[in-house]
Amino acid sequence: MRCDRPLRTPTIGDDVTLSSDADLRTFANIRDLGGLPVAGGGVTAHNVLIRSDAPYPDDEDPAGLPWPPATVVDLRDPTELGSMAVTWPPDVRVVHRQVSSGARVDRLADTALVDIYTAMMRTGGHRLTAALDEFDATGATLVHCAAGKDRTGVIVAIALLLAGVDEQSVIDDYHRTEDGIAGVFARLRHRKRIPVGTTMDAPILRTPREAIELVIDDVTGAPGGAWGWFEANGGDVAHFQRWVGRFAPGSAHV
Repeated sequence: MRCDRPLRTPTIGDDVTLSSDADLRTFANIRDLGGLPVAGGGVTAHNVLIRSDAPYPDDEDPAGLPWPPATVVDLRDPTELGSMAVTWPPDVRVVHRQVSSGARVDRLADTALVDIYTAMMRTGGHRLTAALDEFDATGATLVHCAAGKDRTGVIVAIALLLAGVDEQSVIDDYHRTEDGIAGVFARLRHRKRIPVGTTMDAPILRTPREAIELVIDDVTGAPGGAWGWFEANGGDVAHFQRWVGRFAPGSAHV
């Protein structure tokens, strides 16, 4: 059916259905990062690194992924959790590593992502490497924030660069979040995790190329490249090399 009236961007508080009830009860932005090309040949392994938006207590398990993961690295500010904290099975290792309160979708919906990412990279390097150091060297790691886009996007981009994934594939993975952004928006709205009046055009819900390129340039342009950046910011090189050995066994960066 065609509508000749101009379309209005939905906002928080509108009675607009962006997702079904079933969609609201499962991740909107989750993927296994296996299958990406790495320098030296081969591809990244499946069932090692998973990225996602935030899980909620009433969520159903995602299909087609190793679940539950061995380790969950939650990048959110502890005050973001509230009553939405998930109780994981006792054999799941859950680690909270806040990397940037400045990237919270409930506080800076209208702030340019380049500004947020610049602050993360310039002042939070040790926080970023502390999160990376928690990646599981023997089992699957799930890394997430609220939308699974900015804090998660930066952490995942750095991990992929350290594993030798080519830069265009890092950018392409970052842009894949656009495919699920309506679902992310709906889940955040449904649980009142985003300011009233926020639209899907808000900068915090976009994936501009220049934002992730800033991260790539900072990391690869450091003395010694990505590994030089990682070590200079306090990363555990031996541990992360073991992790890369599982994730990208054919990488020239192992």
